[in-house]
Amino acid sequence: MKKLNGVVFLMLVVFLVLGCLTGAFAQEGKSKTIVFIPKSTDVTYWLFLRKGATDKANELGYTVDYQGVATEADVAGQVNLVNNIVATKPAGILMAATDAKALQPAVENGIKAGIPIIMVDSGIEDKTIPLANITTDNFDGAYQAGLLLADMIGGKGKVANIGITAGSQTGRERSDGFIEAMKKFPDIQVLPVQWTNAEAATAMNIATDLLNANPDLVGFYSAAAPMGVGIAQALKAKGLDKKVKLITFDPSPETLPLFEEGTINAIIAQDPYQMGYRGVEMLDKVIKGGKIEENERNIQIPVFIITPENYNSPESQKLLQTPDKF
Repeated sequence: MKKLNGVVFLMLVVFLVLGCLTGAFAQEGKSKTIVFIPKSTDVTYWLFLRKGATDKANELGYTVDYQGVATEADVAGQVNLVNNIVATKPAGILMAATDAKALQPAVENGIKAGIPIIMVDSGIEDKTIPLANITTDNFDGAYQAGLLLADMIGGKGKVANIGITAGSQTGRERSDGFIEAMKKFPDIQVLPVQWTNAEAATAMNIATDLLNANPDLVGFYSAAAPMGVGIAQALKAKGLDKKVKLITFDPSPETLPLFEEGTINAIIAQDPYQMGYRGVEMLDKVIKGGKIEENERNIQIPVFIITPENYNSPESQKLLQTPDKF
């Protein structure tokens, strides 16, 4: 009986060792790549988010693979890209949806395939499908932009609302917040929102047409950096850059010179670095078997408004690191 017990004990030890080795080999075999899918690769804004993701990934032993469609207009291309990336079984995916409705099935399929997916900046319609959503408080940022523009134009006049895309969650929230703020000022007329797919050339053409058709236009609201650049170019071409007020989202390398010269009067600054950093941190928690708590599933990061008066403050400067300094 003692010999039998010894044999059983030895067998248990062997099984335990083999189990540990198998677990170790399985762990080694798992992907250490996190894929970040931006809405497009033609806008420098996404490089800030990528930087945050890469910094946290380096701390945790992952690599970040940056893959995206060329422009936000390529919704079908992003759907195909997400499906293709899911098939490669990465450790996790951070992504910003070009279209909240069109990308939902691809995200849902990825989750069902066992790939952790966290939405950053722009989500899908059903926020319960991804593991978490880390976004800017876009509605409030747009609302604050509306209040500031109203103050700049003395609470009266005609203003233009230049949006991103109607299909994106971000685009809708940034338009809705601006319109809601304008309701407080009965003497301000807001022209119908113009969608641009976040393309500077499109915004420039639209702004030029609006200025030609509305010589009494006194202000522009731009929901993202590319449109801010396009509007600024239109204003400068018509010699109106010191007369018509312009507020835009995003202190990108393209908008900052226009802000410094006074063509752009204020910038609504997000913190995309934190979105990327916290996104990878949360993915790592899930990859290692943890769970994202309910109060962590929908994080909204507040905006900071950059004006000439606070431009040199520490709060502004920490949001102005450009990709060339990364």
